Amino acid sequence: MRKSFTLIEMIFVIIVFGILSKFGAELLYKIYENYIYSNTFNRLENQSELAVKQIANRLQYRIKDSTIARDSIGGSVEPIGNNSGNENVIEWMSVDINGWRGAGTTSPDWSGLIDLRASTNVALVSPGTTLNAIDQGIFFIGSDVNLSGSAFGWDGTDLRDVNASAANIKVVDIAGTAITLSNGVLGAKNFTGSDVFEYYQLTNSAYAVSLENEKLILYSDYKPWLGETAGGNGKQSILVEHVKSFMFTSMGDILVIQVCLHDEDVSYDGGGYAVCKEKVIF
Repeated sequence: MRKSFTLIEMIFVIIVFGILSKFGAELLYKIYENYIYSNTFNRLENQSELAVKQIANRLQYRIKDSTIARDSIGGSVEPIGNNSGNENVIEWMSVDINGWRGAGTTSPDWSGLIDLRASTNVALVSPGTTLNAIDQGIFFIGSDVNLSGSAFGWDGTDLRDVNASAANIKVVDIAGTAITLSNGVLGAKNFTGSDVFEYYQLTNSAYAVSLENEKLILYSDYKPWLGETAGGNGKQSILVEHVKSFMFTSMGDILVIQVCLHDEDVSYDGGGYAVCKEKVIF
């Protein structure tokens, strides 16, 4: 009965273990590498998906004609349909959707309808409206939009002190069904010379999303029609970090946004690892 290996058997076993160790190490490395890539991809995908959803949820209630682009917060206004694609800021005014739906009440706060026959140049009548508010922004659907000058107040102009016909957003006070122009330092004004349409939307706040130092910053709770600006009056919150790019474009009333996140600690084909998410907003 043999109790030991021959030299040839030992050499054969060593060779076999050497081959297995070589391929086993490579296999373990590949498994670990795939785990890192998979983990990074899932993390970036979830973060980018959440970011575009947060932006899209707010943009779907925008006053579409008010949407603009800027190179930076406070920069020059560029119509969203004519921007070059290199802008870092998208900004818009949001419809008071909770008031229109009557969230938390038995009926809507405002109806969105003007009775033109019952209205005068001093006060507009909005049947079904029960709102009592000061310094609301009102936009008449169907009016011509010109984003130059003081339109919508994007240049920091307080529209209470601008002739009503010169602004796309007008500053109004509302008491029940009666809508009147808000008084500025130039005294009381009325709707004489202004285009008034049957349908309107109210806004309580503007919003902006800005790419700053690889962070997407959300600005909210400011009123450009009162001369307020995102950088000077808006509240700030970080949507997501490690942003490689933030792009947006429009096709008529449809918006397309894209957010790309990256992780420079993970290399892929000699470069950083990045994941992009797009969303279409109607």
